[in-house]
Amino acid sequence: MNKMTLRKAVLYGVGVAFILGLVLFVYRYLNHAESWAFFQTNRHAYTNGELTEMGTIKDRTGDVLAYTKDGKRCYHEDALVRMATVHAVGDSKGYISTGAQNALKDWLTGYNKLNGFYTYDGSGNDMQLTIDADTSVAAVKALGKFAGCVGVCNYKTGEMICMVSTPTFDVGDMDSVKKAESGELGSVYVNRFLSSLYTPGSTFKIVTASAVIDTLGEKAYDESYFCRYGTMIEDETLSCVGRHGDVQLKRAFSHSCNAYFSQTALSIGKNNMSRFADAFGFNKTFYLDGIACATSSYQVSEARNIDFGWSGIGQYTDQINPFQYLCDICAIARDGSYVQPYFVSRVTDSNGYPVHTAKTSEKRVLTKETAKRVAELMDYAVSDNYGKSTFGTLDVCGKTGTAEVGEGVENSLFVGFCKDEDLPLAFVVVVEGGGSGRSSALTVANKTLQAAKKSFAR
Repeated sequence: MNKMTLRKAVLYGVGVAFILGLVLFVYRYLNHAESWAFFQTNRHAYTNGELTEMGTIKDRTGDVLAYTKDGKRCYHEDALVRMATVHAVGDSKGYISTGAQNALKDWLTGYNKLNGFYTYDGSGNDMQLTIDADTSVAAVKALGKFAGCVGVCNYKTGEMICMVSTPTFDVGDMDSVKKAESGELGSVYVNRFLSSLYTPGSTFKIVTASAVIDTLGEKAYDESYFCRYGTMIEDETLSCVGRHGDVQLKRAFSHSCNAYFSQTALSIGKNNMSRFADAFGFNKTFYLDGIACATSSYQVSEARNIDFGWSGIGQYTDQINPFQYLCDICAIARDGSYVQPYFVSRVTDSNGYPVHTAKTSEKRVLTKETAKRVAELMDYAVSDNYGKSTFGTLDVCGKTGTAEVGEGVENSLFVGFCKDEDLPLAFVVVVEGGGSGRSSALTVANKTLQAAKKSFAR
C-alpha cells in the first residue's frame, strides 16, 4: 500500500513538473520566439551575419530600393538614393533600429510564431513604401553638410513622402560609415526624425497662439503688449531680436515677437498652456507603423514666471520630436485633425497576396475654428515676412524657429504646409547649427517641396 502511494506521489509530481515546464515553455516562446528566430546565428534568416531572407522594398513610384540576390542584400544603384532612403529602408545588419529592415523585419521575412520563416518560395515578402526617392534625395542635398532631418507627409492621406536624417551613409559602401562616424555630427544610425528631441524655438508659438485663440476667442486679436527688444518679467529681462513696439497677435506671429508670446502665455496661465501642449501630443509617445518615437516634453508646473515666459516662445525645457510635430502641422492644415501617418503602404507575399495594408485613423488636436485661425496666421507669416515668392508657384504657410541650444549655437527650424489642392503636403525641417530658421531651414524646405512638386506631376 505504501509503495502504491509513493508511486502515485511520484507520478503526480512528474505530471505537475511537466505541466509547469510546458506552461513555462509556452510563456517563454510567446515572449521570446521572435528574438530567438532573429538571432544572427540562425542560418534560416542570416548569411554572414546579415538578414537576407527578405523580399523587395520599393518606393511610392515602384523604384526598387532593396532586394536579395544570390544570398546577398542589395540596394538601389544610385548612391544618393541609397543615402537618402537608408533611414527609412534600414540596413541588413540592423544598425538602424527604426529602419524597415529591422523594425519591420517580421513583415519582410514573412515570420510568424506558427510557421517561423516559412514562405511559399522562401523569398520573404515584398514591401511598398510611401517614401518618394527623388524628394528624399533633394532633401539630403539641401541639408548638405549639416546634421538634421526633413519630414514630409500628405496631410489628406497620411502617407509619409520623405523621412530624411543626416548625417547619413551609403548602405552599399560600408566604408562610408567609418568616414561619416569620424565626423562631429553624431551617429549616422540615428533617425533624427523619429528618435531625436529638439528645442522648438519660435515654432512653438503655434502652440501658444492656439492656446490664446481658443482661450480668449476674438479678444485674442485685441490684446497688445509692448516690445522694446524684449520685455521685463518680475525685474528679469526676456529678450527679443526686434523692437516691435505695441504689437498684437497677427503681427507678433509673423514677426515672431518674444515679448508678445511670453506675456500672452503668462496671461492665460500654466493650466491652459499645459492643456494645449497635451492636445498637441507633448508628453506622449507617438508611433509610426508601430515604431516608437522619442517623447516630446512640456513641463512648467514648477517653472518661475520668467521661465514660464521662455516656455511660451519654445525655450526653457521645451522639447519636440519632429514626427510628433509633423502630425500637429497636418492637423492644422486639415481643419484640426490629422490622419495617422504611415510609411508602409502594403506588404505582399510572393504570390501577390496582401499580408499587410495600411489602415488609417483620425486624431483631433484642435477645434476646426482654432485650426483655421492658426492656419491663417501661418499663411500671413509667409506673405508678410518670408515672402510667398520664396516658394515659387507653391502656396506655402509656415513658421520659422531659431532655437538656442548652446553658446553661439542655434538650430534652424521651419514647419508648415502647402495649401495647393494637388500638393497637400505638410513638412518639418530641422537644421542643427543652421542659425536662424529663415536662413537655413526655410531654404531646405523650399528645395524639398519643389522636388516633391516635380515628382507628383509625373
